[in-house]
Formats: sequence, structure tokens, C-alpha cells
Amino acid sequence: MKKPTLLLLHGICNNANLFAVPDNGLGHYLSQNFDIYPVSYPVENHRNQPWDFDFHLHHDLPVIWRRVCAETGEKPFVFGYSMGGMLAMAGQAHGIIDAPAIVTAASPFNFSFIPLYPPLMKTWARFAALTGYRTVPVRLLGRILCSFLAAVRPAATMFDLNLFRHLLKTATINVPVETILQALVWTKTRKFTDRTGEFEYLSKFSEVKTPVCMIYGSKDRIAPDYSVEVGYNAVSSGRKALINIDGGTHVSMTAGEHARKISELTDCWCNHP
Repeated sequence: MKKPTLLLLHGICNNANLFAVPDNGLGHYLSQNFDIYPVSYPVENHRNQPWDFDFHLHHDLPVIWRRVCAETGEKPFVFGYSMGGMLAMAGQAHGIIDAPAIVTAASPFNFSFIPLYPPLMKTWARFAALTGYRTVPVRLLGRILCSFLAAVRPAATMFDLNLFRHLLKTATINVPVETILQALVWTKTRKFTDRTGEFEYLSKFSEVKTPVCMIYGSKDRIAPDYSVEVGYNAVSSGRKALINIDGGTHVSMTAGEHARKISELTDCWCNHP
């Protein structure tokens, strides 16, 4: 019996390998009940463009959606992790995609203040302006961050750190400075806006009427409960859910027990309404 198709959308500095963690990753668990379709963006013929969230939404997502629908012969369910969930919701709200149901995990729809992020983003933006170097070395910065965290964090966080190291090697990409500049707008305004900071994507969420399940981790600093709840409250879906993964962090929900729970929720939401 053919499994339903599930389009997988990854986060801001990831590629589709986010869903390829062996044995206990999201892709492994989701593939038990779905024909999964993980994609990397920007799509191949956009790789030399200075992409950011707006570019992914208006240029990559339409191409991806048409391709998946053509290749599978059906409109797929959509699962988005972190920025992938933001992309799915904004795409549905703008009529770019028409998913029969959407599940998001660790996706914020407004933004909390994390002291480390704005100074790092501003520093790199200044460096890029001075040197003309347009790519942010996310992998290098991630390795430095890993070394720092390993020295100051308790042993209880080693699963997250080891998983983070694995994702740095396999699923993390260096991004154009434009991506960081849009993320800096988000940290400044605390809102989910376009690159100008003037249009708030959340204002269109009332157009979303498809079933939506939003999952957050109780220990996720990037997508805490209130930043997910604002998206939940904004949609007009007759069937919607806001679900907490106890103990889930932004990284830990991509593998292990939390990933298994998320895949079970996704199966229930899409296949057993």
C-alpha cells in the first residue's frame, strides 16, 4: 500500500541531510509512515543567488512545490523544522503551497532575545561590508561554539552537543550574509517579517485554514512556547493543535526519543485525523 507523501523542509543553516541522521533521526522515524520527500534549498539553479528567507519563500518554494506535486501525483503533507515550519506556514498563507495538513516543529513565529546572537550577526555584517566577503562560515563558527559549550555545559547536555557536531558535519551549510541580515531584522523587531522589517508574515496567517499542528520543546530557547503559540492563535484552521515535547531543545528534537514522538504525532495528525 502506497504511503502518503510528506514534504520535509529544513532550518535556516541546514540542508536536507538534517533528516538523514541514521537510525534515530526525524527522517528515519517519519519514513515508517510516509513516503518522505526531503529537499534542500535554495534549489540548484538558485545556488549562486544571495538568498534569504524571502528568497526561499518566493523563488525556491514554488519550484519545490510544483516539482513534488508533479513527481508524486498528489499534494503532499508538509513537515517543517525550525525555519522550515515558518516557510511552510508563510507559503500556505500566501497561496504558494496548498498542503492538506502542516506540522511544524521548533518553529518560532516571533522572536525572543538571546544575548549572544545580535552581536555575532552585527559583527559579521560589518566584516562583510568591509571585506566584501559574502558568505558566513557557519560550520567554523559552529565548531567554535561546540568547543565552548563542551567546556562550560554539564555532561547531561552531551547528547545535544554530539548531535550538533554530527549536524555540523553533514547537514550544516555556510549561508550568504543576506540570510544573517534578515535574521538580524527578526532579532531587532522580535517579529516574523520580510527583509525590510515592514511586512509581518503573521498578518497573513488568518488565510491558513488547512489543519495545522505546531510542536515546541519545553526547553527550546529559540522557539519557546509563546513564540509558537502566537502562530497557533493567528491561523483560522478549524482543526489545529499546539503540543509540547517535555524536555525538548531546539537540537534534541531532530533525533532520539523526541524525534520519535514528533513522528508519531505527525502520523496521527496527517494519517489518522
